[in-house]
Amino acid sequence: MANHVTTESIMPSTCDSLIDDIEDMVSSSDPTPQERLTARKSIIPRSRKRKELQSNEELHADSLIPGTQKIWMKTWGCSHNSSDGEYMAGQLAASGYKMTDDPAEADLWLLNSCTVKNPAEDHFRNSI
Repeated sequence: MANHVTTESIMPSTCDSLIDDIEDMVSSSDPTPQERLTARKSIIPRSRKRKELQSNEELHADSLIPGTQKIWMKTWGCSHNSSDGEYMAGQLAASGYKMTDDPAEADLWLLNSCTVKNPAEDHFRNSI
């Protein structure tokens, strides 16, 4: 007669000894869903404040990194050009570029002109 010995009778499985059933983990002392909701309402979310450069600090970085340059923009022409210029300035500022009023301190000049109106085109050409 062969004597059969199973490993289950000798050694319990690793899962049996380390992990409880999820039903057993929830006890009567745990908060109910309503209690959790009430507790959440008293939480006040706060965002972390970013450390920003002071206005007098200069950012020293490679000039190829987007958003590290100063841009001077000049617009000539009709109200559509002015609107386009404001839109471009907003997009550039949102991307981290600093707009400047002084063309001498700018890394880039953005000249926005209308070629339909001759005076605007003449002002543009004279600025170049």
